[in-house]
Amino acid sequence: MPDALSDKNLEYIDSTNYQKLVSKINNLKDVAFDLTSKVLASRKQRYCEIDLEVERKAGRIAPDEIYVPIHIIDTNIRREQSSYVQYITQSPRAVILKDRDDPSFDLSLLEVDLTEKLRFDGWQLSTYANIDGFQAMGYGIMETVMDQNNPGELGREYVQYGDFSFIADTRDIQKCEMVGRAYYMTKTKLYDLINRGLPDDRWDRDEVNKLLKSEPNDEQAQIYSGTTTINRSLYKVMKVMFRVKGEVQVGWCCPVICADWLRAPRPLFVGRRKLNEKANAIGAKIAQLPPQQQELAISQVRQLNPDITDDHVAQIKAGQPASDMEYETEYPYFLYPYLISENDTIANLKGRIFLDQDTQNAASSLASSTITQARRSSYLMFAKDTSDPNDDFLMQKNVIAKPGAIINGKVKEFKLDSPDPQMFTAINMLVSANQQETSQVNFAETNRQQDSRKTATAIKAAQSQQQLLSGTQVTLFSMATKKQYTYESLIIRSRVMAGLIKVSDELKAMYSRNWTVKPSGDTDVIEKKQMIQQMQESWPVVQNTPAADLFMTDLLEKMFPDSAARYVKAINDAKAQQQSQQGQMMQQAIGVAKQLGQGIIDLAKKPEMFSETGRVHIYPKIEMLAQQAEQLMKQGQQNDNK
Repeated sequence: MPDALSDKNLEYIDSTNYQKLVSKINNLKDVAFDLTSKVLASRKQRYCEIDLEVERKAGRIAPDEIYVPIHIIDTNIRREQSSYVQYITQSPRAVILKDRDDPSFDLSLLEVDLTEKLRFDGWQLSTYANIDGFQAMGYGIMETVMDQNNPGELGREYVQYGDFSFIADTRDIQKCEMVGRAYYMTKTKLYDLINRGLPDDRWDRDEVNKLLKSEPNDEQAQIYSGTTTINRSLYKVMKVMFRVKGEVQVGWCCPVICADWLRAPRPLFVGRRKLNEKANAIGAKIAQLPPQQQELAISQVRQLNPDITDDHVAQIKAGQPASDMEYETEYPYFLYPYLISENDTIANLKGRIFLDQDTQNAASSLASSTITQARRSSYLMFAKDTSDPNDDFLMQKNVIAKPGAIINGKVKEFKLDSPDPQMFTAINMLVSANQQETSQVNFAETNRQQDSRKTATAIKAAQSQQQLLSGTQVTLFSMATKKQYTYESLIIRSRVMAGLIKVSDELKAMYSRNWTVKPSGDTDVIEKKQMIQQMQESWPVVQNTPAADLFMTDLLEKMFPDSAARYVKAINDAKAQQQSQQGQMMQQAIGVAKQLGQGIIDLAKKPEMFSETGRVHIYPKIEMLAQQAEQLMKQGQQNDNK
């Protein structure tokens, strides 16, 4: 029995030799082939791609039969997408930052700057594709790449399901010995890679020529609709990543066709920089010298410190901190799972295509059969009205009945039975059951808008469930987004600190702080929806309190951030108008009161106007009221003077 730990079996470890790695590369190639076959079949299943004419010619569908696809898979995917899209787009910020050392420190300015760098032009395209991909297939893969055309000098790419390969029992991408990603390149692009850039960056001419002598994407020609060379122009190559002494290496190859690397492996650099403290300390001392002495000092320092490179010198002369390229120790790939279960093997993750395919097939079959039967039941058919089994001798058959024609013989007409109406109930039952399986009970409730049996309690329960669902179904998405945002934010910070991305001094000081990253959707979407639900439930208690107006303003701003200002203005205008009317009425009442008070004062000064009985019983009260009126009028005048 061979020794499993022999040097021969372990020689691929920490090696970049193609011949030692080719068996693993071929395994990845085979996995990618199987995944591509699976994803092509799944796409046809999702969109119910059936050519009726081809099926009729093959005899699998009758000439008068019709196929009616019920797109349950695609409908469920699109219905759920709004929650994910809302999660990443509703917030004006991409991330929320928290200072580890001082949680009360305000990092809002840094959040705005990082958002501009993480949300570069076109960032939505790859994100939307990833959302659609992991909903359909069970998981999606995003790759962070270096792209100096973007503000943060990073890009984000979605890797299609069949283009990312790893060994089938993988549970954590970061623990894979090797991963591969397929790329599709034109002949022009391959020629450009041979000739462009520095010699170390150029692809191997001999190996590329071997690739170009083969047919474009011939490896999987049998599973593509275009099976001739004229319909195919892309050559499939593979980018593989593996580790050598902890550092990720990236190489390009085309197994089977090529015998060696298209481009030899090299450490993976995605833009991360590390400040060189020694070079910066020396640079600080040199900067204090007169300009005419700095060149000599740099030359002397280089002789004493060989590790001070030309790049360090150039950076110091340019006024930048001296820094070195820092190579990656983790793959720049991020897994976005659709569901989670006790089985954490990535290949076993399932999406909506797997979960809904049986229901979609059943519903489509029932709908097609029922509608075909309904069409056939509308035909008017004829048969010869006789019970003699031998009466059809020399009888002309397949005659089409025409108006005004004479029929030679007695005939009777008949129709086929119409479909049972319960068939449509059965189809609705399948669709409704599927909605419950996808936890979309709120959708089923919404569809009963015209149902007289629908109760206010059911509506409220459906709305509550909708809010809860939109929060729980993006939890896994939030976790994966946090990992990718954290990875990208740290790279951006390293480039800011190295002076390669220019920011203000205030922002640079914030970048240097110790902070954590959280997707803004956690606060601005999930927590916000929970807060809205709680406020709606609390409104009956608050509406009759002094806090009602402020409470309503906060609720409107959370529910309708784009329109809340208009609603609040309308409320405030109505309130101001009401207060103005009340003020006018108050002024009128005060005027009447003053007149009445002055009348009482004048009356108190004329006791002769009262009878003897009045002077005894009424006049004292008039005097007392007059004194009170004079005091109130004096206080009013004093307040007016103030």
